[in-house]
Parts: sequence; structure tokens; C-alpha cells
Amino acid sequence: MTDYEGYEPIKLEPEQKFEALRMRYEDHVELLRVMTGLDFRIFGGAMTIQLAVGAWLAASPLTERWALGGILLLDAALLFFAAVLLRHNRLRRKEAIDTLKNVMAALGFYRMDFYLKGTAINASGKTRFWGPWYTLGLVVALLGLAAVSIATQP
Repeated sequence: MTDYEGYEPIKLEPEQKFEALRMRYEDHVELLRVMTGLDFRIFGGAMTIQLAVGAWLAASPLTERWALGGILLLDAALLFFAAVLLRHNRLRRKEAIDTLKNVMAALGFYRMDFYLKGTAINASGKTRFWGPWYTLGLVVALLGLAAVSIATQP
């Protein structure tokens, strides 16, 4: 049972229904814009830290293996949390996209001949998520930092 089962929707006139759909559409489009910016900031921040730590380790190699291991462990933890944040954003993004598709279906954008003869307004297609590519980038960054730290050992 979901949280909203058993509730009766408010009775709306057709104009009110359109406004409700428009409001939902605009809210979720803005949500996707904000989430995209957040994804870029999380990924960009993690990569910036990777480059800074990698450059520092290349210029000033650590002679203590425990210190190096600690830095690599902290770095791995940072990348893990960045990956978790990006994963949850991807899941929320899917929910927002599904909501937008529902709104557009309610407006008839997927129906053939509804607005234009012989075609639908929205093309059918697969949603492409770039979250796995972010995760791959984080893993490669961690491996690159590990390679720099090993290669610079005296």
C-alpha cells in the first residue's frame, strides 16, 4: 500500500487539470536542471581533488607507507561517497523523468495523429543515463591516483 491509497483526488475542471499538469511539468524540468548541475559539481569536485592530490603526491612523494595508505583510503572514501550521491541522483532523476513522461502522456504527446497527422509530438526512445560513466570516471581517477602514488615511491 502506498501513502496515497485511499485518498480521493480533488475534483478539477479541465482548465485546472491542464494547469496542474503544467505546474508539475515545470517543477520537474527545473528539478532535472538543478540535479544536472549538482551532478557536475559532485563529479567535478571529486576530479579536482584527484588532480590536486595526484599532483601533490607526484611533487612530494610520501616515504611513509602508512601515510600514503591513509591518504589513499581517505581518497577512496571520498570517491565512494561521491559515487553514492551520484547514484541516488540518478535514481531520483529516473523518477522525475517518469513523472514528465506521465505528464506528456496525459497531454497526448505520445499519441499518433493527436496533434499532427501521421506523427506523435514526442518521439519514442530510450532514456540514456550518464551516471555509470561518472562512476567509471571516479574508479579510473582512484586507480590513477594509486598509480601515481606507487610510481613516485622512493
